[in-house]
Order: sequence, then structure tokens, then C-alpha cells
Amino acid sequence: MKKSIAALALAGTIALAGTAPAMASTYPAPGNEQGLVSDGTIARGESITFSGSGYTAGETINITFQRTGGKKNSEGERPAPANYSISADRTGAFSTTITFPESGNYTIRAVGATSGTTRSAAVVVNSGNGGGNNNGGGNHGVGNGKGKPDFAAASSVTATGTADSALVLWSLVGAGALAASAASAAAVRRRAKNAKA
Repeated sequence: MKKSIAALALAGTIALAGTAPAMASTYPAPGNEQGLVSDGTIARGESITFSGSGYTAGETINITFQRTGGKKNSEGERPAPANYSISADRTGAFSTTITFPESGNYTIRAVGATSGTTRSAAVVVNSGNGGGNNNGGGNHGVGNGKGKPDFAAASSVTATGTADSALVLWSLVGAGALAASAASAAAVRRRAKNAKA
């Protein structure tokens, strides 16, 4: 009887402990958070604040842009704000102000030079004449706009479904262990009963 209780307790522990890896303390998993923008749709000439976290304290973060849509310049290109670098604060976060002088759809990307941590966000700049609300600090003007071909079209990258499928998997493993231990306990009982008879 003691062995049966021990087997059931072990199976129950496996069932409950097995789900712990699936219950992430931060969701989505670190490294897949999106960057945040103060406004996703603005008028030409206005500014937004782009921010994110998860970097190493003091790490260099490279801010890059890709622009699609909007008018082309005389050279047939779509200029975007110039790429630049900033440093993460002591908590591993950053915040920067960006002005968009031209209309179009922009993907902003922040990549940690050391960690490789990436945050991205999308901004739509309409062709209306914005007032330009940048009050200094971080006003980054027009650059070459060539962008990089490896930008994701989405405004962010998130881990969807990963924790849920892991939770189901570990729950099934735990339930299987519980069933196996119950069957084992029943077999041990039958043998013990038959041995006495």
C-alpha cells in the first residue's frame, strides 16, 4: 500500500512539475517582444517615440529603417530617416524620438550590437502636412532610405502558441505517468493478493 501511495504521489508530482516549463514568467518569451511607438499613424513631419527593453545595460542599439510606399525622390528612391545608434539605460531599455519628413509605411528596427536582441514596430506616415512636434533630442532627419531586405513585414515578432502547446504536451506526459503508476499499483496489489491466497 505504501508503494502505491508513493507511486501515485510521484506521478502527481511529475504531472504538476511538468507544466512548470510551459508557464513562462514573461509572455511572450524574452527576445520576441515588440518595440513600442507612441503613435502608429502620423502626418508627414510629425514625430513619434520608439522604445523597447530587454537589452544589456549600456549596450549599443542600432536603429534602422525600411520605407515602402510614398513618393520617390528624383533618384527613384524612397528616403527614410538615417540609421543611428543609441545606448540602453541601466535597466536595458531605450527610448528615442524620430521625425518622419516623408509619407510612407516605415518599419523601425532596434538591434542590440552585443546581445542581438531585436525590437521592431511599424509606423504609417500620411501625406498631410504635420506640424512636427519634436522638441529637441533625437531628431533624426532624412537618410538614404535603402533599408535592408531582411526586414519583417510585421510590426513585431511574437511567440504565439508556444507556451500553450508546451502546456498541453507536459500535461499529457503527466497524465500518462499518472495512469502508468495507477496501473502499476493495481498490478502490484493483484500480485500481493494472489501470493497470499
